[in-house]
Amino acid sequence: MSGLGYLEGLKPKVLMFCGKGGVGKTTCASATALHFSRKGRRVLLISTDPSPSLSDIFELDVRGRPKEVADGLDVVELDYDLVVEMWKDRFGEEVYEVVSSFLPVDKGIIDYVAEAPGIDEEFALSYLLDFYKGERYDLIVWDTAPAGGTLSLLTLQDKFYRHLLDAARLYVRVKRALDLLVKGEVRRDPLDIISDWEELSKGVLDMIRGERTFSLLVTIAEGLGVKQTERVAEELKRFGVKVAGLIVNYIAPKDVGPFYEKRFEMQMKYVKELRGMFPSLPMTLLEQLPEEVKGLERIAEVSEMLFGDDQNLY
Repeated sequence: MSGLGYLEGLKPKVLMFCGKGGVGKTTCASATALHFSRKGRRVLLISTDPSPSLSDIFELDVRGRPKEVADGLDVVELDYDLVVEMWKDRFGEEVYEVVSSFLPVDKGIIDYVAEAPGIDEEFALSYLLDFYKGERYDLIVWDTAPAGGTLSLLTLQDKFYRHLLDAARLYVRVKRALDLLVKGEVRRDPLDIISDWEELSKGVLDMIRGERTFSLLVTIAEGLGVKQTERVAEELKRFGVKVAGLIVNYIAPKDVGPFYEKRFEMQMKYVKELRGMFPSLPMTLLEQLPEEVKGLERIAEVSEMLFGDDQNLY
């Protein structure tokens, strides 16, 4: 077993923390972000989990806009309502211009489209891309949605990009048929707007599949955790996302009584199964803590455990 020190050699720009809900994904992401900020990198920790908990962990409201929580570390969490409002601010007028250029609609169309399934996920990715392309941060640590949400997000992005490739041709056909319905002038050619959306979507896919984007699988040493981890790894591979390592969380402490000894024994069987499943992946084990992780001091303790050199104890 090894700690996460190997990540420094990869020089990541984006680190995605992926896994099912309840495995400590957010805690591991927070501890990793704090580690790199203390190494001198300018880090953004962002959560797109529908039920974010970064504000609880850092004991500070970090909803909506990046907030500095420590030297070199900014934190932000997005939730559905906030993302929808941000989407309308950024893309609402463009959607109205495109649709109103061939259909007699008012600006109520913006709210209608904003409530479409997947819009929140789509904007969260474009929001992330802005920071990725900017020079403000050296590293983005991304606490993703639980396993199913992350995979559906990647699927949606892939489909969205492929659909946009035909959007311009579809627009031209519909526009010609409905030209007589159009009144007034459009401030900008809708074909240019669609082209911009296509470029944005391509940029998101390029970021996710980029050379400096890596994912870390977070799981627990139980049957369901092992099965879901295998499925997530396969899906990430299908989308071209590189998996850099595996964190097995909530390992029972050893030598503290029969209950924990028995649980530890059971967990080691699943750890062995995971090792056989991912023989080339570095594996880091994180011991279950007696108290919840809240505040910078406790996050720092987890960081030291994740990046320490005592993994040979297992």
